[in-house]
Amino acid sequence: MATQEIDDAQYSIDPESADRTVIYSARAQSGPLSLLRDLREGFRHGPIWRVFAWDEIQNRYRRSVLGLAWIGISYLFFVFVIVLFFRGFASMGPDYFLSYVALGYAAFMFLIGNVTEGCLVFRTSATWIRSAPLPYSIYVFKGLSRAFFTFAIHALLAVCVMFWFGWRPSWQALAVIPAIGAYLINAVWVQYLFGLLGARWRDFGHLMTTVTRLMFFASPIIWVYGDTTGIRRNVADINPFTHFLDIFRAPLIGEPYIDASWLVVLGWTVIGWTVTIIVGGAMRRRLPFWV
Repeated sequence: MATQEIDDAQYSIDPESADRTVIYSARAQSGPLSLLRDLREGFRHGPIWRVFAWDEIQNRYRRSVLGLAWIGISYLFFVFVIVLFFRGFASMGPDYFLSYVALGYAAFMFLIGNVTEGCLVFRTSATWIRSAPLPYSIYVFKGLSRAFFTFAIHALLAVCVMFWFGWRPSWQALAVIPAIGAYLINAVWVQYLFGLLGARWRDFGHLMTTVTRLMFFASPIIWVYGDTTGIRRNVADINPFTHFLDIFRAPLIGEPYIDASWLVVLGWTVIGWTVTIIVGGAMRRRLPFWV
């Protein structure tokens, strides 16, 4: 195997597969600290991953007549159809149920998007990973910023719809700020860890797609948590998405948090980051070979 060092990055070319150039550098070291260093260096390259994210967003809607407007149109269409067909199953009024669904669906799409697209975050950037000595976390921040852009549009539309139907913000609504912070902090480890697992085992992405489809029905989005009893209530209680939805939605609709929702979110944050730092730190060195 021939090697050449360029700007602190060591390029190694396997003669048996000369079409693939694999980069070893500080980003390819193993160990928990290497992952944290990778995240630090990737965050410093903000202009790069912001440009990448914006380019992917534009490419997705390129040559479309309505362009980025489809992000809002598809969201509003789904929300109003759900309210139209399911409002009779909720004990609350139609205006309240509309707010409940609009906020819940916006938050859920962001959470689920980080899981499903996170499984592909490194695979879709395979060319860059093989050929450019960039921190791997750049691709994570790129995926996160793209998902957050969509989430921001959905959340803004939800607030506008609620305002149209008479909702007015209170001081309690400020509690949504730490909830969004918790979303972003968890999205980083989800995309990084699931991206590594999805690159190593291709079936993992298909498994997560199947699981997330089930989570839509097991999470209080089209049905109201307070109206449930029995096994569905028990499933909702052990479902982490229930608690992640609650810390975002409850302040905006003026409801108190479900007991221990923040404790569940903080628990998942600590466990997720611990596993990512340990497991991800050991796996990331082999990433160029997997993609």
